[in-house]
Amino acid sequence: MLGPQEFIGWVKATYKDSKGSDDMPQMRDLYPDNDKIVSILCNYYDVARQDFLISKRGTFNEPRSIAIYLLRRFRRDRLKEIGKLFNLEKNSSVSSIIERMKNRIRNSREIKMRIKKMEKEVHKG
Repeated sequence: MLGPQEFIGWVKATYKDSKGSDDMPQMRDLYPDNDKIVSILCNYYDVARQDFLISKRGTFNEPRSIAIYLLRRFRRDRLKEIGKLFNLEKNSSVSSIIERMKNRIRNSREIKMRIKKMEKEVHKG
């Protein structure tokens, strides 16, 4: 018989890597919260948390873009929630960042490898 903590660990290990679905919004609860994911990225890139809020038109902020991408991918957070976290007023801004990250991942082996490392950290969390 599993205790409560062991059972939670078993559920996370069994279902965490499953693709989320709109029928199971609870899948986001299997991943670390937003703050934990941002903290992992802060540590990886050795940047301060407030640097994630900086946005300059035409300039690529890799840590910020990856954080937005991972929050949407793993936690399936709504665009509005992610936008609020990163001081973005429009949902379309969040969506554009996510789409640009998808393109960069397809076209850049280096970014793809960095994201895989961060995904492993998120899975540990």
